[in-house]
Amino acid sequence: MDTAGALPDGHPDGPGVTTGPSADPPAIGVPSIPPAAERSPTPTAVPSILTARPVPVVPLGNAQVPPPPAPLPELRSPVVRHEGGGPGFPPGVGDQLRSYVYLLVDPRTETVLYVGRGRGDRCYRHVHAAGAATAAAPGPGGAKGQKFPVLDEIRDVESSGREVRIDILSYGLKGSEASLVARATREALGLAAGGGRTARRLEVSEVSALLAEPARFKRSHQVVLLRVGDRGADASYEVARHNWRIGRRWVDVGSPGSPKWAVVVAGELVAGVYRIDRWEPTPVADWSPRGRPSGRYSFVGESAPDLEERYRYRNVAAYLGAGPPGQVTYVWCGPHWVAPTG
Repeated sequence: MDTAGALPDGHPDGPGVTTGPSADPPAIGVPSIPPAAERSPTPTAVPSILTARPVPVVPLGNAQVPPPPAPLPELRSPVVRHEGGGPGFPPGVGDQLRSYVYLLVDPRTETVLYVGRGRGDRCYRHVHAAGAATAAAPGPGGAKGQKFPVLDEIRDVESSGREVRIDILSYGLKGSEASLVARATREALGLAAGGGRTARRLEVSEVSALLAEPARFKRSHQVVLLRVGDRGADASYEVARHNWRIGRRWVDVGSPGSPKWAVVVAGELVAGVYRIDRWEPTPVADWSPRGRPSGRYSFVGESAPDLEERYRYRNVAAYLGAGPPGQVTYVWCGPHWVAPTG
């Protein structure tokens, strides 16, 4: 029986459908992709705006180098001229400053020449005074012997073609506050009140000696001051007791005029007090390399706590006198003994 005509359309075995390995796949109900030959051509690439372009090289000899930019003007406080030609602040500035502390600075070295305090146009007056003195007494250096050495320093700066710089260190102060700031600044920089570098900071040992209470040796104690050196020198017993030039008649502890106590002094302060039991010649091997008698003596004794409590760290400057102090000073005993001055 021929069943071909009975198969419905679209049946795999129906007419017009080829099966087998060489047959095209059946349609899936969507348009198929056309072959490559039938596709639209690939569009031409648009050049990118970021594509690097060669930079023309201009020979250096023909290049037009632009001039360097003009330097920015130096920012400076406006200075006005008052009656008499003196410089000063613009109106109203001085009132806002109140009391202030100012510095006069050498622009060549950044060295502070002067520290002052004032109100209004005070900071300008030194520079104006230096110029006025030069005009009144022309010549190398201008007028000398002024009350303030800073005037000569100002003229020296101006002779080099520069101007002294004025710095405001602090402002808006009370008068007492400005005085305190100016004084502390001068002492920190080692400046004198009128200019110049005669002042200096003090070490703590110097302040201790300056402010220490003065020693007042009792007449009955009969002491000899033995200076071992400046502040900080070794004042220990084994070091301090040797090599003193004591007269032979004063090394007899039984003599009424002989010292009874050795007071070791470092700088101007008492560093220790020892009872003198006896004196003995300083060993020649230690103090005389040539083997000759040294003519010096070493004391033997013990620390005296009671007298140390009374005299240690006291200032003996009143007994040392003017000029360089000697190594040995007798107080209430010995030859040429001294009493406190002042």
